[in-house]
Amino acid sequence: MRAVSWHLLVTPLHTAVADDGLEWAAGAESSFGLPEEPPAARELPMVAQVLAAFREAGCHGVPWFQVAGRDVASQLPGCPDPATCASVGGLDLGEVSLGVDGAGGDEPVKLDQAVTDIGFRKPSGGAVLAATVALASQAGPLLVFDDSGEHVFVVSPGDDPTHLAQHWPW
Repeated sequence: MRAVSWHLLVTPLHTAVADDGLEWAAGAESSFGLPEEPPAARELPMVAQVLAAFREAGCHGVPWFQVAGRDVASQLPGCPDPATCASVGGLDLGEVSLGVDGAGGDEPVKLDQAVTDIGFRKPSGGAVLAATVALASQAGPLLVFDDSGEHVFVVSPGDDPTHLAQHWPW
């Protein structure tokens, strides 16, 4: 049983490596997909790409961010049926926060701003996997870890979602 409040965090693998994250990740209780060599640096995904990946994956959630000039619900729809979502394997991302380069606090973000990390509070694990697979195809390898730091997982472009699901710890 999960704690009442738990988080999954996603960040581009190359940024974690730049901050010695690969060494930390290698020391986790369980890990999957960590590369032997750090990946090359690449551009961070934009807010628009992240939100498009969520929609492509069929995910929904509660945004803990605002998009300047946009109705964020049109970018990240809410749960269509909260009463049964979890029991039917719904793709609920929970409460979603975006770490956006150059934005702070409650400041609305712009669709063309770079996303440094994504936080999911109380998500469905399957939803985070689906969203991460969709985003990795555009953003490159992504490091996923829980708030306890016990589990780390790398999702790379082209990874087979069925194979990943067999190893997914959440």
